[in-house]
Amino acid sequence: AVVSTQSTGRCFWTGSYYKDTYGGVGDGQLRPNQCVTMAIVPELFSPDHLAMAIREIGVKLAGPLGMRTLSPDDPSYRPYYDNNNRGFDRAVAHGFNYHQGPEWVWCMGFYLRARLESERVTSRTIDTEWYHRVLSLHREYIKGNPYQGLPELTNEGGRFCEGSCPTQAWSSGCLLEFLTALKVYEE
Repeated sequence: AVVSTQSTGRCFWTGSYYKDTYGGVGDGQLRPNQCVTMAIVPELFSPDHLAMAIREIGVKLAGPLGMRTLSPDDPSYRPYYDNNNRGFDRAVAHGFNYHQGPEWVWCMGFYLRARLESERVTSRTIDTEWYHRVLSLHREYIKGNPYQGLPELTNEGGRFCEGSCPTQAWSSGCLLEFLTALKVYEE
């Protein structure tokens, strides 16, 4: 794990978060994908870097229900998804901006799990009440959704997105996985 931690830091660490790609187009953009790896194999990350990245992700990417797919600081950030846009603006037409800012709900589950892992590996107190406050928004959404589920994505600030699937299994599933992990700490 030491070699992997060093490689992860050398190849992907920016000083405040981990890059989404190594040597590719858009290299260095702040995206939520790093939370998947942080949640599943936190030992790939130094505890200090993990904690710093989680703070940055929380500030820049966390929305009410989901995670922005790109930081608002990025010039390519376009937070309103409209797959029916048949215009000529290449940044948003034909749903091109699906990965450029709309808030994906499934990513929130991995962010919460990564944050929980960060608290665990740095021996910080786990604030279970904070997690339940975050999830209270999801509970309220489910109660008001005629399908009794969570959407695929939302627009900026959790706003309704007409192009989103109104109920998507992986959005709920990722949050249920997080709740299972949290339960271990609450017992």
